[in-house]
Amino acid sequence: MNKRLREACAIILALSAPAFFAAPAAQAQASLTRSAIIAQANDDRARAGTDSLFEDALLDKAAQAKADDMAERGYFSHLDPSGNAPWYWFKKLGYYYWGAGENLAINFSDAQSLESAWMQSPTHRANIMQKSYSRVGVGIAQGTYQGKPATFIVQFFANPYIAPAIARR
Repeated sequence: MNKRLREACAIILALSAPAFFAAPAAQAQASLTRSAIIAQANDDRARAGTDSLFEDALLDKAAQAKADDMAERGYFSHLDPSGNAPWYWFKKLGYYYWGAGENLAINFSDAQSLESAWMQSPTHRANIMQKSYSRVGVGIAQGTYQGKPATFIVQFFANPYIAPAIARR
């Protein structure tokens, strides 16, 4: 099994820990924003001497599409009910990458407690701290999970594939 496939499998299996289910929030607080979530990740990376992640508008769109899908269809999983892996959302928007990762969470109301939970999980921490990832995107959606209101959070990471410029004649 190649390294990328092993990493993808580890990421898909990562979310069995109950730490990613926080107490339901009546309303997401202002501190649960894309910029706050990205800032928390970059603070942890800076403390470890790792370069900052840059917010990528296309990754934001992919993460938001995944978060919206979970909220609309009422599931919480790396695989959607049709069996599509996280990379489906990248492909759907034409995002090409060398490596990618996904972190999910549900029912957090602030970026600090969310980041703390992710950093306590070896696989989620590995995504946040992965030196080869230079881009990040975040999606946040409100919906229903197991019959209760829920806030779904998706964090996508990538090392984008940037095609070399084609020489013009």
